[in-house]
Parts: sequence; C-alpha cells; structure tokens
Amino acid sequence: MKYFYLLFMCLLKNSVCLDYDGWLNIKLEHNINCKNENFCSRGNISLKSIKAGSAVIDQISFTKSHIDELKEHADIDGLYSIRSLVTSADSKETEFLSSVKAKLFLENRLSDVISAWILPNGDVIALTFQVNSYSSHNHSLQYDQAEYPLHSNFYIRHVDQAPVPDTASYIQKLEREREAREKGDLKDNRSFLAKYWMYIVPIAIFVMISGITNPEPAPQASR
Repeated sequence: MKYFYLLFMCLLKNSVCLDYDGWLNIKLEHNINCKNENFCSRGNISLKSIKAGSAVIDQISFTKSHIDELKEHADIDGLYSIRSLVTSADSKETEFLSSVKAKLFLENRLSDVISAWILPNGDVIALTFQVNSYSSHNHSLQYDQAEYPLHSNFYIRHVDQAPVPDTASYIQKLEREREAREKGDLKDNRSFLAKYWMYIVPIAIFVMISGITNPEPAPQASR
C-alpha cells in the first residue's frame, strides 16, 4: 500500500530531485517456450547511470514456437507474463511480476513499454510492463517469418517520496474531534473530500494501477 501511495504522489508532481546515481541491471524472464520451467530468459536491460536514464536493451527474438504458444494463451484469454529481477550497486536482487493479455500483445505486434519506478535514494519500488499501441500500422503480425523481433521501450520514472504522517498522532486527533462532535462542542464543517479522503484515495490508486497494468487497446482504423 505504501508503494502504491508513492506512485500516486508521483503522478501529482512533475518534478523530483534524485539524490542517488549508479548502475542498474534488469534481468527479464517470461512464461512462454520455457519447456518445464515457469519462466525462462527473455533478455536484459542495463543502465550505467540512473540519472542519465540511457538504457541498453538486449533481448531475444521470438521464434515460431514462441508465437504458437503465445497464440495458445490468446485463444483462452490467457496472460503473457514478465518476471523482472532488478539489481543495483547498493541493493540486493528484487523481483517484480507483471502481465498483459496475450491477445493484446500479439495484436500490437510484440510491442511493449517497460518502466522502472525509482525513489530519490535509488531504490526501485516497482517495475511495470504494458503493451505499446502499434496503431500507426494498419496490418497485423505476419506469421510466416523465421524470427519475430520484440519492440521494447524503457523508461525511468522518478518517484517523489512524500513525507509519511505520524499515524498514531493523527488517529488520536481524529478521536478527539469525534468525541467533541458527539458532545456538540465541535461542528463538522469539513468538505466532502476532507471527510472521506481515506475511502476515495484507495479507489483512485486501484484505478490508476489497473490502467497501467491493463491499458485499453487502441481502436482499429476503419476500412
């Protein structure tokens, strides 16, 4: 919940001060054409400098076996999943898991966006994987090729870490105000948002995360 809150605060702010710089390595694994394993290698993303944000992406090309298995997942409305193993100069390996609809990944010609969400101290708190719309192309993936290259874009997303309030003190303050209102000593003049923010914010975060993980497909051009 804390990490989702930080992502939410990042979207509200446009600027951030990154206190840390160093190298970052992201090992990518996926769940197709892996024989008896749940995940197998898809590639690697490496950065010499987090501040610079320039990444080297080294990935496999899909073969017919990859495409056939991806189509099998798509036929049953299954998921194409990515497991990311993130390491940096100052942290141990951290694992993240993201998924998209296999059908959507095929329809967008194996094009995706990978984003690393990083705190000012250099900690990676999330790594998201989503389909990148290929709407500028009016033809689908051709299934008669020997190899099918992956089209990936990688972005660093800087998260501005907001101060965490003293929860115990805040709860005590709310209790005192509630008791005062019950006695009639304090009239509640707060706005709707001020009264019910604790219910509204989790819903907003859930909608935001759902949109990141499962974006709507681009509308098909009419012919």
